[in-house]
Amino acid sequence: MPAVFAEAGMVHAAAYGTTIEQFAQVAVKNHHHATMNPKAAYRKETPLEEVLASEMIAWPLTKLMCSANVDGAAALVLVSEKKARELGMSRAVRIRASMLTSDPYELRNPVMFDANSVTRLAAAKAYEMAGLGPKDLDLVELHDCFATAEILHYENLGLCGEGEAGRLIDSGATALGGRIPVNVSGGLLSKGHPIGATGVANMVEIVEHLRGEAGARQVAGARIGLSHVLGFGAAAGVHILESA
Repeated sequence: MPAVFAEAGMVHAAAYGTTIEQFAQVAVKNHHHATMNPKAAYRKETPLEEVLASEMIAWPLTKLMCSANVDGAAALVLVSEKKARELGMSRAVRIRASMLTSDPYELRNPVMFDANSVTRLAAAKAYEMAGLGPKDLDLVELHDCFATAEILHYENLGLCGEGEAGRLIDSGATALGGRIPVNVSGGLLSKGHPIGATGVANMVEIVEHLRGEAGARQVAGARIGLSHVLGFGAAAGVHILESA
């Protein structure tokens, strides 16, 4: 997988001039966010120079630009809106959209699947189901299995235009306090990637912000959040949650 997402990052770099420093800034940002998350596996600042100097795994991905496989668990309790009222669940969060898609067949897939298409499909269907768009979001937890992946998913989820993801990370818009904070948990790069629990864990992070219970990393005034998970590039889940 490092090689797959390295290749996908280099395709983006060739098309739009994205630099290794811009990819590395994703790791800097997410490791900083993790210092505010008591459940993160790695709560340590990693300055840009340290990220770039760490062991090269698959160009342009260094070790600190790759997710950390960890043990972990996450759970959600799902009830109908009627049942939530009956139980007096005052902290309940509403699911505006829940979409799981598999990758459509493309000619290149048997050799090298497209790391972008399945997320774009899931996002488009989720926005349609929710009756919302990217500009309505207050925060995003996306599948940053590698730093290149986060850059790609900025565009796949519509957080910026085509080819603008490098400039988006440079602007600080996706950092806590920015226009659209992304992976304030620390993401898979620093919170950790418990594989099977990852998708639900991303939703739990959104829920904590919508409840105002995220502590030092709380996104102020968060009302609508999006969580995203990718399964081996062949399936994607996008969920849009709203404070009730």
